[in-house]
Amino acid sequence: MIFNLSFESGTPVYIQIKKHIERLVREGILKPGIKLPSTRELARSLGVSRNTVVQAYSLLEAEEIVQSTTGRGTYIKSGIYEDKALKRKLPWEGLDQFDFDVFLSSSWRRISERVGYDYNVFLSSEKNASYNFFNPEECNEHSFPIEDFRYSLSAAIKRYKYSLLSANSARGFPPLVERITIMMRGRGIEATEENIIITSGIQQGLSLIAHLFLDPGDTVVLERFTYPGALNVFRSVKAECIGVPVDIDGINLDILENVFKRRNPKLFYCIPTFHNPIGYLLPENQRRALVDLCSRYRVILIEDDYAHELYFDGQEPLPIKSIDDVGCVIYMGSFSETIFPGIRISWIVAPSKIIKKISVLKKSTDLYTNLILQGALVEFIKNGYFYRYIKKKVKILRKLYTTLYNAMMRYFPDYVKFSRIKGGMFQWVELPENLDSLELLFDSRNMGVLFAPDRLFLADEWQKSGFRLSFFGLCESEIWKGIELLGSVIKKNF
Repeated sequence: MIFNLSFESGTPVYIQIKKHIERLVREGILKPGIKLPSTRELARSLGVSRNTVVQAYSLLEAEEIVQSTTGRGTYIKSGIYEDKALKRKLPWEGLDQFDFDVFLSSSWRRISERVGYDYNVFLSSEKNASYNFFNPEECNEHSFPIEDFRYSLSAAIKRYKYSLLSANSARGFPPLVERITIMMRGRGIEATEENIIITSGIQQGLSLIAHLFLDPGDTVVLERFTYPGALNVFRSVKAECIGVPVDIDGINLDILENVFKRRNPKLFYCIPTFHNPIGYLLPENQRRALVDLCSRYRVILIEDDYAHELYFDGQEPLPIKSIDDVGCVIYMGSFSETIFPGIRISWIVAPSKIIKKISVLKKSTDLYTNLILQGALVEFIKNGYFYRYIKKKVKILRKLYTTLYNAMMRYFPDYVKFSRIKGGMFQWVELPENLDSLELLFDSRNMGVLFAPDRLFLADEWQKSGFRLSFFGLCESEIWKGIELLGSVIKKNF
């Protein structure tokens, strides 16, 4: 199966492959039941990487055009266009005469070329499959108090009535902002309602901050392995991302200071508490050192405290913002990881003059964050459901992590390194130099195990390192099975 690919068109190659196969199916050239070439065979015949073909096949599987079966291969599904609703082709859909791809922006190309985007596409077809999916976006359905949240929704509508259905302040629903100020005092951060704005997730908060402070060509410093969403945001505004080395013990402060001296960055973005993906808890002395460095070199420190409450070993950590005596730290908190990913409600704490400017920018995006969910959160917190759930979630995390750690100790070979974490949902696994995490992912996928490879998190040049496991969405038996299978894949590829 050979077709022409354009490497200059700006359309990702895996999208081109997907469209070619889809066209052959529509035209009846590839009939139901036909087996497609293996990913290795098609990659070799087209002169592209295997990863590119895997992504194309995954998209086709997500749209139910093909079906992949472990050990058998990938086949065209039967009955794809038999349903009249599917058989009817919309007159404006997929017309070659008007190609939207030629209008795509440079921002889109910068984001789509990232491995992080490709990786998410690669996994998109696996959400409902029978995989051991070490994925943080999966909600642990057995732990969440759905009835408590349903009651909170109902109580919010009953209490606040039409104020939840009408236009409101871009800064957020006032009762929720008030609750967050109380939460901040519990974390050692003194803030008033004027210092807080509600955002639609950490992602929007980062985007607002980036558009407020960054011009094309400005430098942003991050931990070398970091949250992929932050990388996409900073690169979309044409900032240059510089990574500094990190490990389970924290950030290399000497290298960080050297980067500050040489590059004169505007922002330093870090995740000091239960880091994503490394999992470390930054020591207090390093937190104080970061404030001193950012103050001395006039760098704004963006603190992403997405999982503050999720500590299951030791004392509650204090945010960097709580020791910020010079005002250089912009703090970000979130309900998305502590409650459930789909809620998409976070907040920013900053000087009031900065909050005013962020508010202006927010009005140009979504005007304000979902008011009904904000109202429900007020009731969820006020009635004690939030902290009761956090206590339960931490208990579950502790139990699941103990299972994960014991399974890794049993099934991972000695040349695979990992360190015990104190909280959060992420375990970093370090591989020897001769193992590539993406190649492991291809093979482990065939065994029914999915994880996040190192490429997804890298701020600058790629280096072989390891992969991230997230364990909250799985039960204990799934963790044991998944780690056993993953251990066998590692040994096979070593």
